[in-house]
Amino acid sequence: VKMSKSLGNGIDPLDVVSLYGADALRYTVIAGMGMGADIILDPNDLEKSFTPGRNFATKLWNIGRFLLHNIGSDPLPALADIDQSRLSRADRWIIARLHDAIVECDAALGPAKPSGDGTWRPEQRYEGLRLNEYVETARRFAWNELADWYVESAKGRLTDGSPDREIARTVLLHVFDQALRLLHPVVPFITETLWQRLPGRANGQSLALAEWPRATTPIASDADSFNLERSMVSAIRQIRAEYNVAPGRQIDAVIVRNSGMDSVALAEITDTVGRLAKARVSTASHPPEGAAAHALVGEGWDIVVPLAGAVDVGRECARLRSELAQLSSQLDTLTQRLSNERFIARAPATVISAEKEKQRDWAARRDQLTSKIENLCADS
Repeated sequence: VKMSKSLGNGIDPLDVVSLYGADALRYTVIAGMGMGADIILDPNDLEKSFTPGRNFATKLWNIGRFLLHNIGSDPLPALADIDQSRLSRADRWIIARLHDAIVECDAALGPAKPSGDGTWRPEQRYEGLRLNEYVETARRFAWNELADWYVESAKGRLTDGSPDREIARTVLLHVFDQALRLLHPVVPFITETLWQRLPGRANGQSLALAEWPRATTPIASDADSFNLERSMVSAIRQIRAEYNVAPGRQIDAVIVRNSGMDSVALAEITDTVGRLAKARVSTASHPPEGAAAHALVGEGWDIVVPLAGAVDVGRECARLRSELAQLSSQLDTLTQRLSNERFIARAPATVISAEKEKQRDWAARRDQLTSKIENLCADS
């Protein structure tokens, strides 16, 4: 149903601002402005409609508060003045991701002014204007890549006495400054407040008048430099979830070494993975013996999580066997149905396709459970 004055289903923006803030309202509306798409808002449930915008504004504020506390107020060198050889793998990755985010935002917004003789060509008038894609790119960079990955990986380097504390602070300042510039057209109030508090800001400077971010050419290998650590952390977190290990519990994890990695880089990876995955990480040339969960990541890397002591092996084996028995029974019934010629002849093609897809999913899950039982329950 369209918003209509006669139907009385309109939403007063001032009510939204008073409840969730102007930035939350702007974020929700702009993020929903897909080309040719309607913005879905529920006048009877403002919480559902505007909570995502409020949550993002809150997240951005918390990121800024943490960074400002750790960056401090002392002047820092410009990123261009830092010796590039001192940048960590995570530093190089986040700088490369910033480059990609700027390029994607520019492409989604389209040209800011006509090229050539200053006259808009017909094709330029409709180039860009994908505001929802611009918002999602900027949000993903600030929340998922900067906050969830880079900030978490850099926390240990921000402590007093860390040998590369200044490097981490400089990279954080540069990247957060650029992220605020990208987000300013969407959430201007919170970004302006945070930007004013960054080190080096002079009285009278305004983010609204600051230069739009410019993409710089990253080193070719930088974009993938931190992906191995992210894959390892994700693998350990997935193992935690699959075996019902409490998220806050410290566990052991072994990285079975890839011979192509030098010891310095491997030490950096081990430290980062251990901190992000809440695990005591070690390296070995061969997998340890005993009940363990395995995950293959990257090119030939094996992540091994010993499960003895981390889970009740007997109880977990009983649960896995029960789930496998139930799934196998359901899969047998489904296979028999798909082998029935009368069912195949009478059922609509869409139903048959859905059942076959379900059969493939269940078979994959059965194989996964079988592998888990073999790894975990060999002695029980």
